[in-house]
Amino acid sequence: MKDFMMKNFLLTLLVLPLLTAAADIYMIGDSTMAYYQDKLHPLAGWGMAMQKYCRRGVTVHNLARSGRSTISYYIRTNLWQREIMPNLKPGDFVIIQFGHNDARQHKGIGYAPHDTLYQEYLKKYVDETRSKGAIPVICSQTIRCDFDKKSGKPFNRKPNDLYVAAAKKAAADNKCDFIDLNAFALEHFEQIGKTEAEKLYMCFPRGVYANYPDGKGDRCHLSFRGADFYAQAFVTLAKKQNLAIAKLFK
Repeated sequence: MKDFMMKNFLLTLLVLPLLTAAADIYMIGDSTMAYYQDKLHPLAGWGMAMQKYCRRGVTVHNLARSGRSTISYYIRTNLWQREIMPNLKPGDFVIIQFGHNDARQHKGIGYAPHDTLYQEYLKKYVDETRSKGAIPVICSQTIRCDFDKKSGKPFNRKPNDLYVAAAKKAAADNKCDFIDLNAFALEHFEQIGKTEAEKLYMCFPRGVYANYPDGKGDRCHLSFRGADFYAQAFVTLAKKQNLAIAKLFK
């Protein structure tokens, strides 16, 4: 009897990690998270790099879309209502990252003031995720690769800094897990400097990539190296903060 019980105990220890890892991660956000085809290489969203950091049994669904804000993703994309909510199950996670497009007042329906609609829609995603027994995680938006000419330090342009603070407030108000990608990047970029930071974005001279013979000077969208940087930052911070989602990572 003792041998039988010991064998069952050992079997449980072997199977438990697989059971705890069997979950889905849904990612909703904008172009800095979205998927891109090879013909646009090295353009990449950080959602594209998440799967490789996950344990066996975890599936990442990167459903971020370019140009979306908290409002336009909910109202115009229909992915939330058709592909996410019907499939969410207890133990799943939803990673939420918006802000870049919420600040663009000239985009009509996509505009969400940081102190009102932006936080209201973040709350909507949090509440609806929890209604399915899943766990929401709010992220601050990725940083633009901007450096002050005098100090040489990275900084957030206005109103981006307002949306970073608003995301943090929304997470606190709703007692939701929060990952501050923005602060992590600011600190890291100050350490590595402008030249190295630009390698994480679509900033490169002509003749480097066949898909962009004239080069690019895009300081918002990520290269494949930048996508990996932010995915790794998310994993690092989740483990450091001992968040529930951390158990899904290697």
